[in-house]
Amino acid sequence: MTETNVVELDHITHRYGPTVALQGCGLEIAPGEIHGLVGENGSGKSTVVKLLSGIMLPTAGRVLVDGRQVDLRSPSHAQRHGIVTVFQETLVADECTGIDNVFGGGDGLLRRARTAKAERKAAEEVLEALGADSMILGASPYQLSLADRQVLTLTRALVRPWRVLILDEATSALDLATRDRLFELLIAAREQGRSVLFVSHRMDELAILIDRATVQRSGRTVGTVSREEATPSRLLSMMSDRDVETAVAATRHVADRARDGAPILRARDLAGGKAAPGYELAVRQGEILGVAALDGQGGGGLVELLAGRTPPARGRLELRRDQQWRRVSGYRDAARAGIAYVPGKRQEEGLFRTLPVRDNLAMATFGRHSRLGFFRSGSVLETVIAEMRKLGVVPNDPTYPITGLSGGNAQKVLIGRWLATRPDVLVLNDPLRGVDIGTKQDFYQLLRELTADGMTVVMLSTEIEELLVSCDRVAVCHAHRVHRVLEGDEFTYDGVLAAMFGRDPEPAATTTPEEVTL
Repeated sequence: MTETNVVELDHITHRYGPTVALQGCGLEIAPGEIHGLVGENGSGKSTVVKLLSGIMLPTAGRVLVDGRQVDLRSPSHAQRHGIVTVFQETLVADECTGIDNVFGGGDGLLRRARTAKAERKAAEEVLEALGADSMILGASPYQLSLADRQVLTLTRALVRPWRVLILDEATSALDLATRDRLFELLIAAREQGRSVLFVSHRMDELAILIDRATVQRSGRTVGTVSREEATPSRLLSMMSDRDVETAVAATRHVADRARDGAPILRARDLAGGKAAPGYELAVRQGEILGVAALDGQGGGGLVELLAGRTPPARGRLELRRDQQWRRVSGYRDAARAGIAYVPGKRQEEGLFRTLPVRDNLAMATFGRHSRLGFFRSGSVLETVIAEMRKLGVVPNDPTYPITGLSGGNAQKVLIGRWLATRPDVLVLNDPLRGVDIGTKQDFYQLLRELTADGMTVVMLSTEIEELLVSCDRVAVCHAHRVHRVLEGDEFTYDGVLAAMFGRDPEPAATTTPEEVTL
């Protein structure tokens, strides 16, 4: 394109401490263009969005607006350059009315940019174009459905004088009719010379809307393709990391016992909401079953339902004990039945920051160490030391403050808490995020030992290569359902990636990333 790009990222690198989130990233958005940004979890899409939204500055490289280098120091600064963002998370203030959420932060401290009447009229025009009820402007967001909350965030963006609109998975909560009306607005804006950066995992939406698409993989920009070239097979081929496929092949753990094992846990039309889709899944005894999904597609919801963490609104969760199936109705019932759950957010949901390692690890087994009302501290200490030794917690000191441990060692303590209960089924919600590779390898070996002794493991992970190395099968969620359960020849990097985007495994595309114009 010969015109000056309205927005450009030039050789961007960004680090979160020692972690490189982006390296040599490039992106060009032309005036009057709807530009897609695609990639799997961890590919760097969210970091790109944050850089353009003014939430953070790059570690190296340049951000250009209209060909001039700028430092987007805050969201308000980005908006002054005409860049407005709608995030996947419905970022609204429940304490404010809908109209205050739409215009909050858009006025000066001592004067309003528009009168209250003009603001309401502008908001109502956007809502009418989206086919939404203007009554939501007077409601508190906590009273609204998820779709209406997302409509509020879209309205907040569209009433502003934007030149570049960033939609970060912003259609995921919308019904089809509202989404189509939004697309009509975006196409009309494109005719006026305004631009859109459209981040989506849905191939059908990309096919409808985009002019070009840029693909991210492992923090790097793989390339940019035209709308005609951006077929699902081409995009998935560009996202695929065949080096990872080769690297994990030698260490892949596949247990013949697990593939033929009888089901021990099953979900039957299991749903967290009455109107939500239902999960169907059978977990085999002695296997490590992986769970994979793109963000917001139901992977986390599935593992929380399987662990009883989310009470089912519909359907059944059943555990087989002594050749009989029994229904599991909630978190406490699941724990009593032998299902243990390790949350992914260890600081917010798992660890007690004011307590030492001993108390954090022994928390779930205190009842086992008391007799006739007397607490046996020596028995607790023996259990804690044994679990710390088994998991390799460093330092091996039960009195050490939990806040003094590294992230990996703190996670070992949290996992040890639930292993000490000797569960039949261990459900792990992305347990190794942010953990070093050495700790990961030790943990994979521990899982193999546990399943060899008869335990069953369900593990959600955001890293496909981790699933390939450690799991016997993988259940891939899409649109809040189990889209496919992959095993055998289908259980490959490309197979998991395709299923995450709602597609069935297919032969690898002949086009290679090197053939794409960078």
